[in-house]
Amino acid sequence: MKADFPGWFPKTPDELAKIWERAIFVPDTNVLLHCLRHPAPVRDELLRVFEVLKESLWIPYQVGLEFHRNRLEVEFGAQDAYDRLIKDHETALGQAKEKLRQLRAHPTIDVEREVAALDMAMEDFRERMAIARDSHPTNDIASAVTRLTELFAGRVGSQWKSDRLATIKKEGEDRYARKIPPGYKDAKKDAGEFDKYGDLIIWKDVIEKSKAEKRPVIFISDDAKEDWWWIHRGRKLGARPDLLEEFREATGQDFHIYEFTQFLRIAAERHPEIQGGVDQIEKSLLSDGLARKRVIDLAGAKALRESIVRLEDDRDAIISTLSGAPSVDGVRSMLNKTELREKLRLIDDELERVVGRLRVEDASSEDLELGREI
Repeated sequence: MKADFPGWFPKTPDELAKIWERAIFVPDTNVLLHCLRHPAPVRDELLRVFEVLKESLWIPYQVGLEFHRNRLEVEFGAQDAYDRLIKDHETALGQAKEKLRQLRAHPTIDVEREVAALDMAMEDFRERMAIARDSHPTNDIASAVTRLTELFAGRVGSQWKSDRLATIKKEGEDRYARKIPPGYKDAKKDAGEFDKYGDLIIWKDVIEKSKAEKRPVIFISDDAKEDWWWIHRGRKLGARPDLLEEFREATGQDFHIYEFTQFLRIAAERHPEIQGGVDQIEKSLLSDGLARKRVIDLAGAKALRESIVRLEDDRDAIISTLSGAPSVDGVRSMLNKTELREKLRLIDDELERVVGRLRVEDASSEDLELGREI
């Protein structure tokens, strides 16, 4: 049965060891960008990992293109953080000061003293940001880009011609419509004409590289979307079975995917010379991942709250109409009471679902904070 459904059986340690012996290691764009995001010790250790694996490294042209498109955003984003954080702190402390000034007579709180304390805290923060800005490692980051460039010299796939891009666009539209991985989660991406097909382009190039060299591929990515991963009850079990089977059918070789932290742990077991830096890298990657998750969760929670407001407005309008009040919605006033009650029921069901999702998001955020404290 395993021969008939190879993608549905997780690889054994012995099978993975054989893949590691011969594999082409393909880091995704987000992995390369880690070499620019993190503090100097972590940045150096990441580059050491790549240097150890240099002879087996390779990236599709699309990965290199996305790296160069995004690296300036990473670099300038880090530089902009100083002023952005100062502005955010000024806003937050300004609101706190205003709250204090609105406080009526209080038996123990000295409003002016507390306002002065907030002013001192703000000034102290400005000074620390100024020191950090003055020591920003612009030259070191440029050096990391140079080291990456040298590491991947002669190890980058060919650029796609316009006719091939037109073909992938047509194929991508069909695959995405049928949710054939990878890349369909980017179907609604608002970007350049071919950007939404970036993952599919990478996938096609990886297949061609494996066919040409008759070697398995280990893909290293922090992309958490379901169009790459086989996810069961929130747990990543490996690459999607349909990806594994497509790869094997096209190449006769194995394909495996790792999250970067998981990859680092296994690489350290096989290469003791990088063992010392892996814990430090993992800690920094975890912190970065938690921050990224928090941003995503906040954006999702905001969208859910906006949905709740819209649904509540619709519900109130229907209740008002059912109660006999004049309707300002011409379409709604044309519905009979049975139809209105059915619409109200559907809105209540949707509200319950959205509110439930929001509670889960809020609980997840609390668990995230608790986990960091522990």
